[in-house]
Amino acid sequence: MNPLLPVKETLRKMRRSDCLPHKKVLILEGGGMRGIFPTGVLQSFADRNYYPWKLVIGSSAGALTGAAYTARQIYLARDAFFTRLLTGKFIHLSNILNTDKHILDLDWMIETIVQGFDPLNTGRLKKEIPVIITATKVNDNRLPETVYLSSKKDDVITALKATAAIPYLYRGFVHYNDMRLLDGGLLDPIPFVKALEMGYRQEDILVVLTRPKGYRKKVESFWIRSLYENYFSDEKFSSLVASMENRYRKYNRILDELEQRYTGIDVIYPPDDFDVDRLTQDPKKILEGFEMGISSAAEWMFPRCFEKTT
Repeated sequence: MNPLLPVKETLRKMRRSDCLPHKKVLILEGGGMRGIFPTGVLQSFADRNYYPWKLVIGSSAGALTGAAYTARQIYLARDAFFTRLLTGKFIHLSNILNTDKHILDLDWMIETIVQGFDPLNTGRLKKEIPVIITATKVNDNRLPETVYLSSKKDDVITALKATAAIPYLYRGFVHYNDMRLLDGGLLDPIPFVKALEMGYRQEDILVVLTRPKGYRKKVESFWIRSLYENYFSDEKFSSLVASMENRYRKYNRILDELEQRYTGIDVIYPPDDFDVDRLTQDPKKILEGFEMGISSAAEWMFPRCFEKTT
């Protein structure tokens, strides 16, 4: 028997689209530079022409990466993480006490990356499957609320900016249709419930997270809370501040539901040694995180192929 036959058979099955997971909805968590992990996942999908989706829902960096993937331009996100997002022009930690300047300069990111010399193809996005982009609507003297913007009917560029506008790190708000918008991850960081509300089954959904399995968010430090409490000190923003202070509880509750109640939903987690945080600028860690995304996607896809052996 030719010893290469098992290898050839495995490769043949890995190329077969019918042995890949039959999913319909892709949910992408954000997390700033942690978005390099889902970028690796989507690079792996794109390399294998894996586009089975009827719907993509993304929050913050997850929406940006999901939009690029849906437009068949995942290289925009990949290349940005390895080049321009590491130049020091996007993240400005020196501005942490200067409330007139951004810590995360989304204006620069949108102009340079999303609308740069090789811009996101928003025309194609309008023709592809819907990409739903979460954002948080800030209201005066009442609780903020999640809004779900659509690549089909909303201004995609503004929506992508709004979903990534992390309170305090981005100064001010993103204004759209008489709404003041901020980070989509504030209230609905892992928006799988939205897909369920739209009628999809648990078995239809894949969630890609940017924290290892078992992670739970902790309460913000006194110092961090003091920064955004002072920045949003106007009484009309008291409900926004309360939501920010309770974000860790809401996030952990969503994870509990995903892992304990909605067990029919597939989840791709970063491995335990994933070492990228929201503001990471270490090129080695970014590369490692990207490679982890690629390998994690392969591990999720290919076992289905192997199970078809008879």
